[in-house]
Amino acid sequence: MIKALRASTASPALRFCSATLLSAAFAYAYAEPTGARVVGGSGSVTSAGPNTTIQQNSGRLAIDWNSFSTRPGESVTFNQPGANAIALNRVVGPRPSALFGKLDANGQVFIVNPNGVIFGPGAQVNVGGLLASSLDLSTNDFMSGHYTFAGGERHHHHRGGGAVVNLGTIESAPGGYVALIGTRAINAGTIDSPGGFAALAAGERIAVTLGDHSMIGLSVERGALNALAANHGLIQADGGQAWLAASAEDALFNNVVNNTGIIRARSAVNQNGVIRLVADTGVVQVGGTLDASAPNGGNGGIIETAGTQVRVAPDAQITTAAASGQTGTWRIASDFAALVGADDDIGRRFGTIQSATLSRVLESTNVSISAASPPGFAPFGFVLIDGPVAWRGANMLSLAAQSGIRLDASISAPRGTLSMTTAGSATQRAPIEAANVALQGGAGVYQLTNAGNRIGTLAANAGSIALADSAPLTIGNVAGLTGVSASGTVTLTAPSLALAAPVASRASGTAITLAAATFVNRAGAQALATPNGRWLVYSDAPDSDAFGGLQSANLALWGDAYTGGTDARAASASGNRFAFNALQQVTLTAINLDVPFDTPRTLGPNDVTIALRYNGANYGGAFADSPSIHEPFVFTVTSTGAAPGATIGTYAITITATGGPTGYKITTQGGTLRIAGAPSQPVTPPSPPVQPVTPETPGTVVTTAATVPGILDSVRTDAANPAPLYNATPGLQPESAPLVQQRTDSTSDGSRLPDDAWPGHVCRM
Repeated sequence: MIKALRASTASPALRFCSATLLSAAFAYAYAEPTGARVVGGSGSVTSAGPNTTIQQNSGRLAIDWNSFSTRPGESVTFNQPGANAIALNRVVGPRPSALFGKLDANGQVFIVNPNGVIFGPGAQVNVGGLLASSLDLSTNDFMSGHYTFAGGERHHHHRGGGAVVNLGTIESAPGGYVALIGTRAINAGTIDSPGGFAALAAGERIAVTLGDHSMIGLSVERGALNALAANHGLIQADGGQAWLAASAEDALFNNVVNNTGIIRARSAVNQNGVIRLVADTGVVQVGGTLDASAPNGGNGGIIETAGTQVRVAPDAQITTAAASGQTGTWRIASDFAALVGADDDIGRRFGTIQSATLSRVLESTNVSISAASPPGFAPFGFVLIDGPVAWRGANMLSLAAQSGIRLDASISAPRGTLSMTTAGSATQRAPIEAANVALQGGAGVYQLTNAGNRIGTLAANAGSIALADSAPLTIGNVAGLTGVSASGTVTLTAPSLALAAPVASRASGTAITLAAATFVNRAGAQALATPNGRWLVYSDAPDSDAFGGLQSANLALWGDAYTGGTDARAASASGNRFAFNALQQVTLTAINLDVPFDTPRTLGPNDVTIALRYNGANYGGAFADSPSIHEPFVFTVTSTGAAPGATIGTYAITITATGGPTGYKITTQGGTLRIAGAPSQPVTPPSPPVQPVTPETPGTVVTTAATVPGILDSVRTDAANPAPLYNATPGLQPESAPLVQQRTDSTSDGSRLPDDAWPGHVCRM
């Protein structure tokens, strides 16, 4: 079980180091520093009672001391040319340095004692910059500006040796630094470096980089046995940086960085604070308080905790909140695995943080949790959420894992953001509720298909993505990503889907599948990009869709609901497609006809109009269905009024659909055929024919079966089916023929036809 170490309770290591160093220091501390010898630069040392004064005349001054300690009431003062001046104080004697008095300097002071350095209770240090080390630094390296501290022949390795401990108060000038470095570096007092650099570093070899009068960086280059950097007191570096860094030798799972006190690096004067607890090898124990907030303006800072393992105490207080700016970020990085669990048991092996602790911290801080897989440890490098995580604010939880991410417990952030990055797979056994989700990792495979997911906006750049959402989903901008891009397939399902940014896939075959009751495209005509494959967009019906210039250039698939499995119809239909759950509604409407009496009429496709309920032309040409392009329909058109001998009156025209394509619902609308009566007018006889006229019997088609392969084909003229003519005599108008016609016809024997042989009996001659 992970137990929190109280700031008021010293650890066993601290008690051991402090007690040993204190006893050694008191045994040898006769008075002020002794045995000074200038070995580099220019300067002098004078003593007057309890006070020792070092006058530095050069930019660098190196002094070897036999001992360098002070009792309470004693003081050491450095008068230096300026803030950039540095004085190196190397203890060559056998005693630890125990400083219980005052130390003042207007520049920078190095105290190097391989036997150890302790600032006792009541010690007061006020300097431009201070570096206290139990690792050695040669005079030549110092004078040449190379600050690499390392253990060597002078390192005695006795009990308590090699430790640097502060139990007093150490303050640097604004922008200065305080650094305690050695095989063990422990603070149980107060360290304050406003706008500067405060550091505890433990290892066998440590490199320091200085600026004009500040510390720029620090690196533990080689680990040490039993290395430890621990804070049980107060470290402040508002507007600056506070570091705890260590590296253990052959101890991957030993605690090497430990905080149970308060580390504060709040933002100040537009400078964001930084807190780093880092173990190159070993475990980082996070307890106490880490505060990189911005209560007085500006943005929150950065907190980084990284090691072979990171273990967070349940009562740890972590914040990067900003009163009026952007919230900062707490980064948790593990070399093997990162677990978010529901109880204390998670800390026994690879535990990182309890879910309740993480939920609490997320209210004031963005949190990033990552796990790598060191060489030779291929199964590791995963993040597991094993306890429910919930927060109400707009902060972001980022999960990054080399091998994979598994969500076995729910994540609830109705106003927040969830970001996931992996080169492996990401799966879930519990739902995600988040206003925003970002998915990253060029080879990452995301299977996020829990039915309870409620995601607002999605952006991704990954290998392949399958995501199901039970809330309206927008493709947009999240965590620096715009739209969705994948090397593999993309499948997104939601009640409604809006494209505010493009979706692209480099997969072959069906590369992109989007399924929603409502589809809205606000990303333009190139919203879907599938250079090696095709896309399918499923929705209920086009009525409430907005296609935004996106065109399939193919017939839509009608009555084709998305089921999540293999779609045989879509599989057999090539090219980009819109597929609708609704049936395409085809309406066949008969044209009303007026036919003269006793004139049979052949009915056919020309007497029917065809209209589509979902005409592709009405949706910006999104799909190819239109009155001019569709699959074939088969229907018959009948009317009794078209039959020979039909009397004057009005008759119904009936359309019967006998066949059509899959997904089309055909409805019919009948019409009327009206036969008008013959006119009542005087009869004018026609010219007598040469021979008697024998009336023909018309061949009238009453019922016509029409197969319409295309609506354009159905709009034909009726010239191929002219109505046959009966004896036209009764219909002749008086002015259409002369009342008296001359006949020259004669019988076969040359005799004249009888008068009553003339049709119409109009006139006899």
